[in-house]
Amino acid sequence: MSEVRELFGGAMVCRIPSAWRDVSQVRQVPDNQEVYQDCSEESGAVVVVEILEHQSDVKNEDASTFFFSDLADANGVSVDDITIQSNYKMIFSVKDDDASKQKYFQNFSLSTQQSESYACIAVGQQQVDDKSLRIEMCVLRLKDVTTDLLITLSIPH
Repeated sequence: MSEVRELFGGAMVCRIPSAWRDVSQVRQVPDNQEVYQDCSEESGAVVVVEILEHQSDVKNEDASTFFFSDLADANGVSVDDITIQSNYKMIFSVKDDDASKQKYFQNFSLSTQQSESYACIAVGQQQVDDKSLRIEMCVLRLKDVTTDLLITLSIPH
């Protein structure tokens, strides 16, 4: 079961499992992040939605690798301890009616007048301390508002 939750003071909404808690209720979370953790089975899975300034020096085709590696660096993980298993990249228009693109972004819409944006997804592993994490990361590059939106799911296993 999931519920629609407001993110960033209602600027966005996202469907999140009902059993997941808002981490900001138990610890400090930066203003540019929304963090939810699975508490139903104490799996430790975490989803982070993060608004970042657009990294103009990073090419679109390199964005998923860049942010995946940046996360590893923030976790203190060396390059030797990460594996990117899949990289999916596509340029899309949020007004695009192309069914092949829409299947990846069901119910995705923006109220702003975006022109062309770019989306990429990286799926891989990171070894953090003694834990292996499966990382699923989606990067939405919103050119018109000079923003990179990251949605990252971390699943310990």
